[in-house]
Amino acid sequence: MSATAQLAGSDLELEDVLRRIQAEPSESVRARERNTFDQVAGRLNQRLVLFGAGPLGKAVLAGLRRAGVEPLAFADNRIGVNPASERASYHHRTALKADDALHPRVMGLPVLSAAEAAERYGKTACFVVTIYQGSSVRRQLASLGCNSVSHFAPLLWKYADVFIPQGGIELPHRLGEECAAIRSCYSSLADQSSKREICGQLLWRYWLDDAALSPALDARDTYFPMDLVSPSDQEVFVDCGAFNGDTLCTFAEHWGGKFRHAFCFEPDPANRAALSSTVDTMHLADRVTTLPYAVGNLNGGVSFSCSGSASSHLTAAGGAAAISCRRLDDIEWPLVPTYIKMDIESAEPEALAGARELLRRHQPVLAVCTYHRSEHLWQIPNLIRSMVPQHHLFLRRYAEDCWEGVCYGIPKQRLRQR
Repeated sequence: MSATAQLAGSDLELEDVLRRIQAEPSESVRARERNTFDQVAGRLNQRLVLFGAGPLGKAVLAGLRRAGVEPLAFADNRIGVNPASERASYHHRTALKADDALHPRVMGLPVLSAAEAAERYGKTACFVVTIYQGSSVRRQLASLGCNSVSHFAPLLWKYADVFIPQGGIELPHRLGEECAAIRSCYSSLADQSSKREICGQLLWRYWLDDAALSPALDARDTYFPMDLVSPSDQEVFVDCGAFNGDTLCTFAEHWGGKFRHAFCFEPDPANRAALSSTVDTMHLADRVTTLPYAVGNLNGGVSFSCSGSASSHLTAAGGAAAISCRRLDDIEWPLVPTYIKMDIESAEPEALAGARELLRRHQPVLAVCTYHRSEHLWQIPNLIRSMVPQHHLFLRRYAEDCWEGVCYGIPKQRLRQR
C-alpha cells in the first residue's frame, strides 16, 4: 500500500497532508511533473492514441499539435464496427488495407472503435484516456490487451507550457505555494466530510492517487444536497450556466415542483434554444425567465466560445462570439434570489465578486462549482466566507477524481436539521 493510501485510510488531518506535500524537495516534485507520463508510456511516449473524441479530447489534440506531437488516432466507445465489414476479422480487414477513409474523423484524426484501436495499437502505442471519469475506460483498455494506458493528467503535466491550467489540472509544486489559503479554507468548513474532501483532493491533485479519495456522491444531487439544505416552496432559483435546462429539471424534481420562480442565465444561443425547449416541455414558461447573459464582474461585451455544449465559456481567444455579460448585483430583480447555482467554466470567482451586495443583503443559498481550476477548491470557499461570513460552508463531490466538486454556502436558517 502506498504512503498516500495509508494516509487516506486514516482520519485525514490537513496538517498531515501539508507536511507530506512540503516534505518533497522542489527538484523532486518538478522532476515528477516532467517524468510521470514517460514512466507510464515508456518508449511509446510519442506514439499516442487519445481515447475520447469529445471536448477534452479535442483540446488535448490541439495542445499536442502545438507541442509538435501528432497522435495516431482517436478511439471512442461511440464508434461501432463498420457495417460493410462487421463480419470480417480485424486482420482480414487490414490485409485488404486498413482504410482510414472508412472511419469518421475529428480534427483530421481517424476515430476508431475501442476494439479496433486495441487490435491496431494496443502493443505499439500509449492510450491516453481523454475523458473525465475515465476509470472504467482504463479498465476496458487493459482488458483489451493494451500495454500502456494513462490518465490524461500526467500528459498535461509533461506539456505544462501548453496545457496548464486546463481541465482543472495544476502542477503539483504549486500546491505547496498555497498552504496559507488552504489552511484558511479548511478552518472555515462546517463538517468532517468537507474537511476529508479537501484533504483527499489535495492528495489526488499532488500524487494522482485514487486511494486518497472518498467515493463520489450521487450525481443526481449535484447542486442540491437535500441532506444539508431545507427547500422552500417560495424558492427563487438563479441558475448561472443553465445549459440546456438539465439543472432546472433536477431543481424542479428535488423541490417537487413547488417553487416560486427560476432565472436561467445562458449566453450560448444553441444551449439557450435547448433551454427554452425544456422550459416549454416542462410547462414552466410562467415561472422561468431565460436571460441571454454571461455572469461576471462587469457589465458589457465579452468574448465567448459558443460550442453548443456544457463546455461553452468566456475566452480571450480570437474568433469567439461577442456576447453580453452582467453583474448579478446590477440585475433588476423582480423577485429576490434565494438560491444561486454557478457552474460557469472557471468564471465563478468573477461572478461571485459581481454579486457581493446581493449576497450580503439577501443571504441566498449558494452552490458554486470548485473543479474548473485546481485553486478554486480553496479560493471559492474563502471568497464566499469573505462576503457572507455567517454562511456555513460545505464541500461535496459528485464524480471521480476532482470533477463535479461544489462548495455550498448555506445560511443558518436554511440548514436542514439533523
